[in-house]
Amino acid sequence: MTNIVPSQVFEPNWAVPPGSTVAAILSARSLSRESFADALGESIEKVQRLLLGLETVNDDLADRLSRSLGSSRAFWLAREAQYRTDSERIRLREVGVSREDWVKQFPTREMATLGWIGNFRSSDQAADECLKFFGVADVAAWQARYAGAAAVAAFRMSSSVKANTGAVTAWLRWAELVAGRTPCAHWDPEAFRGRLQIAKRLTWQKNPAIFLPNLRRLCAEAGVVVVVARTPRGCPASGATRFLSPNKAMMVLSFRYRSDDQFWFTFFHEAAHLLLHGPDALFLEDEGEVTSDEEREANEFAEATMVPPEHLAELVTLPRDKESILRFARRIGVAPGLIVGQLQHRKRVAPDRLNRLKRRYDWDQIEADRLIP
Repeated sequence: MTNIVPSQVFEPNWAVPPGSTVAAILSARSLSRESFADALGESIEKVQRLLLGLETVNDDLADRLSRSLGSSRAFWLAREAQYRTDSERIRLREVGVSREDWVKQFPTREMATLGWIGNFRSSDQAADECLKFFGVADVAAWQARYAGAAAVAAFRMSSSVKANTGAVTAWLRWAELVAGRTPCAHWDPEAFRGRLQIAKRLTWQKNPAIFLPNLRRLCAEAGVVVVVARTPRGCPASGATRFLSPNKAMMVLSFRYRSDDQFWFTFFHEAAHLLLHGPDALFLEDEGEVTSDEEREANEFAEATMVPPEHLAELVTLPRDKESILRFARRIGVAPGLIVGQLQHRKRVAPDRLNRLKRRYDWDQIEADRLIP
């Protein structure tokens, strides 16, 4: 998604599934489909479906294709996304798509309420507002510029969560508009890593209207623009990261769960993607199960940032009472709510216990610092 395609682009009247690339590699290496199925850990029937374009290349399959055939996981996901984009474009070209049908994919009423687009009285006016929001002249231009991005966004959402591609794409577009107009220093990964330790001190601050400006400043000094954006209906995201350019990274946080443990875990998790996983990928987080090595690495990074490894043994044997948790939290320098969240995640504390140690945020506080382009 990081490289959005310009509107003047060659659009073939065919769609080539990732399976055709797989078939070409098998042929070049003189590998049988049976041996490939064994290496992939799948049945020969599923391999046949993959070669025909009938099997979706999701995160897990992309990982296994990367290990068995080479190329990166991102390459296989991009091939799948391009195939879906081309297939959808061909379908729309065959059946035709009106502005009225196109705009239905977006939660336009919520977008207007959130201030992303202007008010409208008809679907035609809604389409005008959405085209303006995306910075394109017509539906065809939107398809050329954003359809691939929308497909990648959809692939990044967990299959366990019902996501609306239009809502996800609109949320990301709003964040990019804000981030694009927000100044920051050039991306400096080592400086950013150092500022994460300073950010830990902000976890003790109760009011987002106070800690968010400080968090933005810390991150901007290292080349990261932090955007807070509420998600519209159909976008179950808690956070996302991508590089707008080699020198400018964006982190968008939704405050989907308005508790300090969830917010700060998401922040450190997104920071991990920027530091560990390079500038060429989009990462979107939801409440689904972790399905990729990158997500597991980001989780481990976030946990180690909040609770350094030298304190982990103490965490897993920590008495489960308020005073013990408060003393431990003060000693390692993070708010007690984050410790409760970790204990609940590790199933040492029930989900309904010790939640009074967590801080709950309200939207009036959060939006007191709302950054609007």
